[in-house]
Amino acid sequence: MQRTAHPALQAEYERARREQYAALTAHYGEIGSAALLAALVCAQQKRDTEEDARPSKAA
Repeated sequence: MQRTAHPALQAEYERARREQYAALTAHYGEIGSAALLAALVCAQQKRDTEEDARPSKAA
């Protein structure tokens, strides 16, 4: 037999969970965008470095 929480306790649990999630999203949201931008810049720099290191094909 499965026990269920009292509806008021369940509602309070859900409210607290949403509040915590909102706080975490607000805190880490900017870090996510910055990390994505840093990864794109790094990938472009790596691509440029690899292109510069390749021997040029002279005609």
